[in-house]
Amino acid sequence: MESLEKSEETVSNHSQKLAGTVNWGTATVIGVFAGLFYGGSKEASASVSKDAEVMLKLGSTPDKREQYRMMRDAMEKRFIRVTWGSIVGGVRLGLFTATFCGIQNLLAEKRGVHDVFNVVGAGSATAATFGLI
Repeated sequence: MESLEKSEETVSNHSQKLAGTVNWGTATVIGVFAGLFYGGSKEASASVSKDAEVMLKLGSTPDKREQYRMMRDAMEKRFIRVTWGSIVGGVRLGLFTATFCGIQNLLAEKRGVHDVFNVVGAGSATAATFGLI
């Protein structure tokens, strides 16, 4: 008796990634870090004028303890401002990047082709979404 061997085919549940599509996770992480850097630098440059106000107050205060307390409070506030700006900037740019790349990959998968219309559609949908927010 001969045994019949059946060839088994494996069925994949996910489709093949089209050439040229963006890796969603990598783009999101890069967007978050770019947003952290941008948000922190924006807040750091904005707080320069507030530091000048503190320096003016320091000159008018003769007590060294009071000057130290004012300087410490100003540096704490600046640190909190820059940190908060970094976090908010990272979240905003990360969400924007994740939305754009996700919609772009979704359009490429549903249409079966990667072309400029996916980028235009993803950009329009992302801009409309974040414009409403």
